Amino acid sequence: MRRKSIVMLALAAGLTVGVVSPAAAAPSAAPAAPAATTSAGDDVQAAAKTTRSAAIARARTWLTANNGRPIPYSMSKYYKGWRTDCSGYASMVWNVLTSSGNPVNHNTDSMLRGGYGTPGAVVRATTWENLKQGDAIGKLGAGSLGSAGHVMIFDKWADSSKTTYWVYEQASSSGGTAHRTHSRSYNGYKPYAYINFSD
Repeated sequence: MRRKSIVMLALAAGLTVGVVSPAAAAPSAAPAAPAATTSAGDDVQAAAKTTRSAAIARARTWLTANNGRPIPYSMSKYYKGWRTDCSGYASMVWNVLTSSGNPVNHNTDSMLRGGYGTPGAVVRATTWENLKQGDAIGKLGAGSLGSAGHVMIFDKWADSSKTTYWVYEQASSSGGTAHRTHSRSYNGYKPYAYINFSD
């Protein structure tokens, strides 16, 4: 009986016993949004700056990293922390890292729009005329997850008319890392500029 009286007095005084009402739980000012995290719970930072030449040097490493052979393609396996599919490869080429230096593996949607525990977007749409070494070509953004999308790293034009280009890519069709040419009309892919180059 004494306990019931104490509860009744607390309620009369406007106190909540054992339950926090939604109104009481809402802070007067919204707190800062927490940093995005990887699945390992590591704080994600904006991608560090890199140079185009350093990116291409990293792209080349996977051509022979598997005992002199290319790294095999897989959407579920990793090599030195990087997922061995096209977007994991691009993330490695651009060296996208957490604040503590761990790999951040984008997918074809998040590299254009952010999200999925990654930093914000790291590419933006560009024109074929403005495409530079280390930038991207592919199908990115909405509707590109899984096998629906693809991303390749632009190396250089293969002809003076700019109708064919060289790319580095991690593709199931080639069994893994490849350096090869495609026509500008290949699969209807679009050009994207990587936004964190320092040169």
